[in-house]
Amino acid sequence: MKVIEKYNDSLHNPYWKYQLGPEAYEVKDTPQRVEEIKKVLRTDGRFEFITAQTFPERLIAKLHPYHDYIFNTSQSLKDDKEEFYPDLFPGEGAHLKKKADSPLWGGIWCTDAVTPIKKKTYEVARASAETALTGAKLLREGKEQAVYALCRPSGHHAGPRVFGGYCYFNNAATAAEYLLSSGKVAIVDIDYHHGNGTQEFFDEIKSVFTSSIHGNPEFEYPYFWGYSEEKGKGQAIGTNHNEPLPAGTQLKAYSQALERILHQIQSFSPSYLIISAGFDTHETDPIGSFKLKTDDYTQIGRQFKSLGLPTLICQEGGYNLNVIGECVKNFLSGFLDQS
Repeated sequence: MKVIEKYNDSLHNPYWKYQLGPEAYEVKDTPQRVEEIKKVLRTDGRFEFITAQTFPERLIAKLHPYHDYIFNTSQSLKDDKEEFYPDLFPGEGAHLKKKADSPLWGGIWCTDAVTPIKKKTYEVARASAETALTGAKLLREGKEQAVYALCRPSGHHAGPRVFGGYCYFNNAATAAEYLLSSGKVAIVDIDYHHGNGTQEFFDEIKSVFTSSIHGNPEFEYPYFWGYSEEKGKGQAIGTNHNEPLPAGTQLKAYSQALERILHQIQSFSPSYLIISAGFDTHETDPIGSFKLKTDDYTQIGRQFKSLGLPTLICQEGGYNLNVIGECVKNFLSGFLDQS
């Protein structure tokens, strides 16, 4: 299986996030996550690392109205130590200028104070999206049946209006848009947190089926999205499916939820499958509450393999450095139907 990478993502390494009160917390999304995944996969001859291609900026910019804001803010910072956070989040009724891509207007484009911009953020976020685009291109050209895009930053919380949740550009959505000219696309998000950005991108697009298995948003981020009654809108009603699960969820209940999604995908008959693969569902993850074990991901990978679709796997979350590499390897091994 091809493993696509592109960049030295240590260029983007935010230190602080501001969450649930005035105390500052260390960011869990560190560059070391990628290094741990690489270290494990490189010991296995089934995985071949290749470098992502460069794609036209417009393929990212056309989906993300805050593209110029992230670019301009990154360019405005003096050095790699600076971190920029919005300090005002205008609500409905605010007087908004037509062109609001100045750093001072960050609250228009960002949902939270956990997604700061640094000098190299734009460069690394664009490279992450290009990693997913490279995988999509290999599938569309029929050169590969399945590829793993080692994306960082993650993308699934970035939507068509705002970015947030450690995410700047939506990698899976960008890849799906690229694939749509060749057929319908199904997206399954298995990160512990609901893929609200991905869902919003395609809420009214009937040629994309979106789905997510995640911690119940009644008590987990992103709180305002991811409920089971969200089914899509307009002509696309029925093309979104959410499986919010309780704290303590183990493999049996998780696999049953996944089977319900896979059954709907079979009925949808897509040409391509995109998996937003987060591993913060592990029992030892510092910001998740599920109880999946390291070996469980092999079975989960096998369940996806049963669809027999050209598949792009995009890396999302997973924050325990001691297990993330093995979790990824087991998932990909299950997908390859090998232990």
